[in-house]
Amino acid sequence: MVVTDVERMMSVVLWIILVVIVLVMLLAAWRFLVVRSEGSAVVIRRLPADTGRRWRHGSMRYRGETLEYFKLRSLVPKADLIINRQDVDYMGSRELDPSEIRLLADGATVHSLKVRGVRYEIALDNAYSMGLVSWLESAPSRRLERMDHTILQNKIDRSKRRDR
Repeated sequence: MVVTDVERMMSVVLWIILVVIVLVMLLAAWRFLVVRSEGSAVVIRRLPADTGRRWRHGSMRYRGETLEYFKLRSLVPKADLIINRQDVDYMGSRELDPSEIRLLADGATVHSLKVRGVRYEIALDNAYSMGLVSWLESAPSRRLERMDHTILQNKIDRSKRRDR
């Protein structure tokens, strides 16, 4: 049996397609098993949006000063949205609109955030709502300046030399 160049090329293409499919499946499994097990269920949308529209289901987790949001229908291995706690202005909360009750969990609270000039709404149940608000409130003030210890030591040394 003689294998032609076309058959060899088709074989290579099929192997490449198979490898891509396996990689996508592994990525989906990782995203589903690892990310969802570590985070909190959340529904988020970027504003402006029509009432009851553009909500995206996903998972969020806190990593020190950042909140990472992973879309449910995404295969990207990194977070789809990363919010630094220092960049957030908490705009308040509200109850669900009647049009949103069909889409979101009953009893969820919608929190409005402004992140670097972009407004978001995040819908969470009561326990996760308290966690989000606590995380935001425990952030150090933006006005807090962290002094470099080396610079501070140099200032002290200069003032001691001047006093002599």
